[in-house]
Amino acid sequence: MKSTPTNPAQTATELAQLLTQLTQEVAQPLTDALERLQVAQRPLDAASVARLSSVREPLRRARDAALLAAQIGRLAGGRVQAAQEKLALHQAVHQVAEQRRREAQARGLQLRVNLQSAEVTADAALLQSLLHALLDWALWHTRSSVELELTLTPWPVRSRLQCRFAYRELDQVNTHAQRQRLDDLRWKLIEHLSRALNLELRREDDAGVSLVWLDFPIAKLSDVIERLEINTIESDPGLNTQPFAGMKALVVTADAKLHQALTQLMNPLGWAVDTVATVDEAFQHCLQGLPQVVITDAELRGPDLDQWCMHVLAEAPSFSFIEITNGSTLPGALGRTTGMRHCQRDRMAFDLPALLRQVLSPQEDNDENSTLTLRW
Repeated sequence: MKSTPTNPAQTATELAQLLTQLTQEVAQPLTDALERLQVAQRPLDAASVARLSSVREPLRRARDAALLAAQIGRLAGGRVQAAQEKLALHQAVHQVAEQRRREAQARGLQLRVNLQSAEVTADAALLQSLLHALLDWALWHTRSSVELELTLTPWPVRSRLQCRFAYRELDQVNTHAQRQRLDDLRWKLIEHLSRALNLELRREDDAGVSLVWLDFPIAKLSDVIERLEINTIESDPGLNTQPFAGMKALVVTADAKLHQALTQLMNPLGWAVDTVATVDEAFQHCLQGLPQVVITDAELRGPDLDQWCMHVLAEAPSFSFIEITNGSTLPGALGRTTGMRHCQRDRMAFDLPALLRQVLSPQEDNDENSTLTLRW
């Protein structure tokens, strides 16, 4: 009996699809378990809540690892075609750093950011995924601080994002096992996202310090190339299946039907959705770190919600909230929170994906020569 020759490319694609399917089937039950634990905690005393929280954390890590594997499988399977959009890279890095500030502080870590203005051509959602993946990896492994620096290289002219952190204590011996731990799922995701964005990625691990470079072609050179290449066709963002893969959203609602509708709409787009019923639960959920977006129910509008939103915006001014309103709600009656976006409930399927793309797209800075330095 003759064996059929194996096609390496086909085998890799099939393995990637299997990985995506497997991890999705694992991630959803874990998400369901996390939501049931959240519900079970509500009537309990503080001691019982603390015990259940110790169970929630490993479940959350397992869920996040499954989502990482699903992203890697999706990218490796060739199911992503990046769009070409002009983006302010410095604003994108600044926006992501703002969102991760609370997480770094909660873990006693420093996040230092030094940014020059730089415009690039890239897919906005993939770029956000890459920046979050880079900080996920760095914050997970660092022993003290993470430094992000954005500069322009002299020749060839490129925007270079550098990430630097110490992955061991100064008095520890630098072992091969320590360096190997850096090659985890988080790093694999960075590699695949860099490849999808057609970026040059380099990394050096030496003397307990890891240094990563990401080189972006600058937008002006890209414009010249596009004019020369007459047959170039811009990619449609719709060709990117699950364009928000890896992004995390927090839904604040006690309405089970709204929760279900948002989950059914956002999960196919790649969002990992966590749900809480009250503003107090949302406050507790975000103590350790912010998601990429918070979606609130207009029924919860009031002083408590406004105060919490203002508290978040004081730390991350570019953070975005989306409020789901009923069709009868007048714009003038909406909440006082600055920057709150609104989406009518009966138009969620049409308007919400576009709103989500807007909140992930960095706004351009008018000062081309500005340098932004943040130290947290």
